[in-house]
Amino acid sequence: MKKLRFNVETIIGDRYDSTDSLSENEIHDWLLKMQKQDILKVETENDYWEDIPQELFELLKTSIKEKNYECDMAKGHLWLKMEISLES
Repeated sequence: MKKLRFNVETIIGDRYDSTDSLSENEIHDWLLKMQKQDILKVETENDYWEDIPQELFELLKTSIKEKNYECDMAKGHLWLKMEISLES
């Protein structure tokens, strides 16, 4: 089984009235409700997506449900780092 490290950039809240910080629970709750269009980009070491495939979105959401991510937030942008195991 291969592990891939994903970097995900999302917009959280209103881009014109953005917040700089939320609690961990507020971030997790927002991520659970996140839609595909909230994601600006997803990167791995070798790939880059702005319009991510549905299958990848589902993998990201599963990882979020399991709280398998680290995040940083500034000016309404949320950057996630996560490792996801993929079957070869």
